[in-house]
Amino acid sequence: MPQKELPPLILGEWWNANVEDVSAQALATGGAYNVSDALTINGQPGDLYNCSSDGTFVYHVSRGRVYMLRIINAALNFQMYFAIANHTLTVVEADAEYTQELLTDMIILAPGQTTNVLFTTNKSSGDYYIAASVYSTPNAEIVPFPQTPTTAILRYEAAGSGTGQVVLPSFPLANDSSLHVKLSKALKGKQFSEGFYHFDVPQTVDYDLLHTIGYALQRCAAPNETCMGQRNIRFRASMNNISFVSPDAYSILEAHYNHVNGVYTTNFPDAPYFKYDYTAVNPINKAALSGTRVRVIPFNSTVQVVYQDTATLFIQSHPMHLHGQNFYIVGTGNGTYNPKTDPATFNLVNPPSRNTVSVYPGGWAAVRFRAINPGAWLVHCHFDIHMSWGMDMVFITLNGKKDSEILPPPPKDLPKC
Repeated sequence: MPQKELPPLILGEWWNANVEDVSAQALATGGAYNVSDALTINGQPGDLYNCSSDGTFVYHVSRGRVYMLRIINAALNFQMYFAIANHTLTVVEADAEYTQELLTDMIILAPGQTTNVLFTTNKSSGDYYIAASVYSTPNAEIVPFPQTPTTAILRYEAAGSGTGQVVLPSFPLANDSSLHVKLSKALKGKQFSEGFYHFDVPQTVDYDLLHTIGYALQRCAAPNETCMGQRNIRFRASMNNISFVSPDAYSILEAHYNHVNGVYTTNFPDAPYFKYDYTAVNPINKAALSGTRVRVIPFNSTVQVVYQDTATLFIQSHPMHLHGQNFYIVGTGNGTYNPKTDPATFNLVNPPSRNTVSVYPGGWAAVRFRAINPGAWLVHCHFDIHMSWGMDMVFITLNGKKDSEILPPPPKDLPKC
């Protein structure tokens, strides 16, 4: 048990320009976004950036204690390695769900993910860097990223201010996915004998879905529109080769509740229309359909979704996030998912419960959940630019029979569009 809890640690990105302008430019031109100028811990880049050392965030600790640190990745577009130099981390919670204790020198957090760790201050008095560095599998020339780690300082109480050499963690190469695979396999959910927290892992499923995720290209067809890509092409992203289009008049939830037609269609496919070896082939046709499509799920149904990365343009690890409820991550793997053999490897006993799963680059992740929260729930990649490019879909969970299982009406003061 921790003896003291430290202030939360928030990972982020910093642009010298207005971040809304950066995003708007990328969407307007159809090209890639301008990479952030720095990574941050609690809003500060840290000692390794020019003119930033005066603001470096400092955690003051006493020797011989166990501390809890809550870590949040609030970056827009990058997963990150995280470590405290010369200290072992014990993972005890992920996405606000208890986990079995996992000892590791380093963790990875995707945007939107949270992890609670314990660590013991059992080292010599001094300063130790708390640091984060980008984990990104594509070629850095294709997907550039900030090369300099962000740092904070873990300062032992007796060390004084800025005494001696500060130790920096040693990070893997940015495109090294081995730690990603290792941690995904090792993380397990925790069940308590008292019974107040128990597993409800669906052992069978009513709906078995395969959702491919990846890039797409789209021709700029609007009059006088010029895109940055070759042959007047813009970047898009898709799920099951459908690039999501956000409605502009009604929200999907409002349209669903008020039975408004024409806002969305209910024909999001349960699997890609065309099957192939998704991770081995960069298809000749990289175009995607566009639309506002949803998948309707009856209340209390059990659902399995396999998120499959594709090699369209290039492979990449995508953090897929479900709104409205958590899911169990029952399986992960490299390559193209095999529905005949891969389910035999699933963990249906004590899988971790999370709301964001980081899919292996060129691999897959299988999640299961029971649909018990009526409403319209967005599923999307937690890389902000991928979400903007269309790597989204929506589950609509229908009402149940009890009063507590029925979608409530909107509040009376809900602003009108």
